[in-house]
Amino acid sequence: MEFQVSARKWRPQKFSELIGQEHIVRTLHNAIEMDRVAHAYLFSGTRGVGTTTTARLLAKALNCEQGPTPEPCDQCNFCKEIRDGISVDVMEIDGASNNGVGEVRDLIENIQYSTSACRFKVYIIDEVHMLSKNAFNALLKTLEEPPPKVVFIFATTELTKIPETILSRCQCFEFKPLTLQQIIDQLKAICEHDGIQIDPHNLEEIAKNGAGSMRDAQSLLDQVIAFCGKEIDPGAVEAVLGIVGQNALANFVDSVMQRDAAGLLQQVSEVVAHGKDLGYFCRDLIEYLRNLMLVKVAGNAESLLSGQTAHLDTLKKQAASFEPDELQQMFQVLSKAEMEMKRSSLPQILFEMAVLRLTDVRPLQEIDALIDKINSMEGPSTTGGGTPQPARGEAPPVKKAPPAPAQSAPKRQDPVEPVDPPNVPGDRRQESTVNEICSGASPVPPSSGGEAPQLNSNQANVPEDRRQASTVNKLPSSSEAWQKIRSAAGAIKRPLGTYLDNCQLTALDAKEMRLSFPDPYTMGLVEKEENFEALKEAVAEVCGKPELKITLQLGTTTAAPATDTPAPPEPEQPKGKGSAKRGSATEEEILKDALDVFGGIVIR
Repeated sequence: MEFQVSARKWRPQKFSELIGQEHIVRTLHNAIEMDRVAHAYLFSGTRGVGTTTTARLLAKALNCEQGPTPEPCDQCNFCKEIRDGISVDVMEIDGASNNGVGEVRDLIENIQYSTSACRFKVYIIDEVHMLSKNAFNALLKTLEEPPPKVVFIFATTELTKIPETILSRCQCFEFKPLTLQQIIDQLKAICEHDGIQIDPHNLEEIAKNGAGSMRDAQSLLDQVIAFCGKEIDPGAVEAVLGIVGQNALANFVDSVMQRDAAGLLQQVSEVVAHGKDLGYFCRDLIEYLRNLMLVKVAGNAESLLSGQTAHLDTLKKQAASFEPDELQQMFQVLSKAEMEMKRSSLPQILFEMAVLRLTDVRPLQEIDALIDKINSMEGPSTTGGGTPQPARGEAPPVKKAPPAPAQSAPKRQDPVEPVDPPNVPGDRRQESTVNEICSGASPVPPSSGGEAPQLNSNQANVPEDRRQASTVNKLPSSSEAWQKIRSAAGAIKRPLGTYLDNCQLTALDAKEMRLSFPDPYTMGLVEKEENFEALKEAVAEVCGKPELKITLQLGTTTAAPATDTPAPPEPEQPKGKGSAKRGSATEEEILKDALDVFGGIVIR
């Protein structure tokens, strides 16, 4: 007898032999039993899942001598003629070669004639999406109101190309891809029937490369049998199909676990040297990572792996060494590499770079836990005065760069305040006294010799209360007080000192202190409740006035401080490539603020 390929030899001839489409079989069974057969059907699905085969089975069920029957006998003349493709009343048309308006017109003319022998005249149009737009339009009227005993059955692999006007006139059935276990069972039955010796692992590899198509899997099986004969060697499938086996994938993942970059590159070179397709290898790695994820997170991994249980022990052992987020990161790296390899002229280089990235994948950590860990490392040193050492296996503490010291104004000698003339009333003398900015400031220190300061001739005759009022004018100026406030605020809350370096003091008296900020971002940081409370605490500590009002405002105009001593001029900033304007927050300052808040180091 002439040889037939497995896809033709094992084509289902009854509904009971159809695999994986139980929902469609049940619907057609009920329609025939209840005499509710429609005049137009549309079967869609991927290649090799049974769309054309089901169309032939429906034609046999409608025209069987015992029918219409839910299960054709496959023994009568009508069933045999339909099976062999020689029936006059069941016409199978190729939509790819008969896609014009002329062919559709001929079909419409022949529809008007009654059947010659069968009960129904059935038109099966395969790959119907190949019909032209005009051909579809010419078919609309006949498809909507066909003559009696005429049934249209359309089959397609691209449902999206069918016009909506055609879909609305048909009963649409979508065929599902076959599962891996369904394909394995069918291939096993074929091998047992033909006396082929093959191990389950090779059957699994063939079924997996079938990608849900029974016809593709059967064609691959014929190819392997032609290579090996009746006995299929363990490595024959990998050699014929150009794929990498599960053992090679397991060894590759072991190298990823060990961060062995040299070993990974060597394995890639071996895959290329053996003529394997790197695209298939990348795809198999992605599926292997998916299996590791299922084993890691699912309790019933055996049922989810769909027949891929030959290496279950290896998967469990490797999954214990990875965190779920690590597997997800690896999956994303390889998925992106696979898409880029299809469009690149250098797929091997792209794959090698992606493989090297796998060695740098680390489990993710919560930022709150990292901040707490850094803060604990930056705490006071332990007994012994030395720097606390991190525990073994822990990362060394992150060293933060110290905040840039504020540029202090140049020191200058306070001028000697003149003493009011004796004829000025006491209340006027009181008003001439400088507003007490820092009531807790220390008086002017004595001279180095330990003796009291000598009074000049004008001061010798001045009463003691007036000399004391003159001494008040010697208290620190607003500039010096502002320096003390910033230092105290930085000691209470270190980031706050950095924020205050970017603002300017516009007024400071016994009732109010006003600060001007160059941008709303820095002002918003200081306005936070914890920072504002620390600023108030620093002002109370330096000035001794807890009730002092603090006002924050936007603006770069610098007002003169509310004291008798004029504010010193700002030191001139060096003009260079990296210099920034005074009063505007640069990118480096914002980055420094972020480092102070969240911790860490800058990697350039």
